[in-house]
Amino acid sequence: MNKISKNYAKSLFEKLIIESNQESTLSNLKRNINLCLEELSLFSTTILNSKKLQGFFQNPTFSEQKKYEILVTLFPNISELTHSLLKILLEKREIYLLPEIFHEYEKLTLKFSKIKKVKLIVSSYLDKHIGKKLLEKLKKLTKANEIILEVEYKEELLSGLIIQSASAALDASLVEELKSLLKEI
Repeated sequence: MNKISKNYAKSLFEKLIIESNQESTLSNLKRNINLCLEELSLFSTTILNSKKLQGFFQNPTFSEQKKYEILVTLFPNISELTHSLLKILLEKREIYLLPEIFHEYEKLTLKFSKIKKVKLIVSSYLDKHIGKKLLEKLKKLTKANEIILEVEYKEELLSGLIIQSASAALDASLVEELKSLLKEI
């Protein structure tokens, strides 16, 4: 990821924390962090899903003022802080960084909220009871308040599961066991 994007995301996050310290309520901070995340997600998704918008914002023949007007027309009710970020990005001709800024900001938000993203790859449907136990175990292991679980089905695993997080992976699939047996033979 681009270092510039990380800096923008970090600055935005820190600005929210400073502003909320002045308001001195944790609930306002969480609300503002999530609002900003939703707005960045909306911008990022909109720009990434439209080749015309990508071309428009990357085209140097259009003035920054015109680009700003388009953004304000597309997103009329954005927060003041997000509005300021967009103005800065346009002035510095770095609006193309918005999707990366969103991803970096999302990482900061998840870390702040003690939320972990985990990918679970299974060969077939996972029983609800087992799924709940797995989530509780993952919360304990990761010391997370919440787990965002992305489930993927791969029949070629035969049975078992694979758990992947940002920092580790566990492969408890039958395919992996068979590979290990073949290496021993």
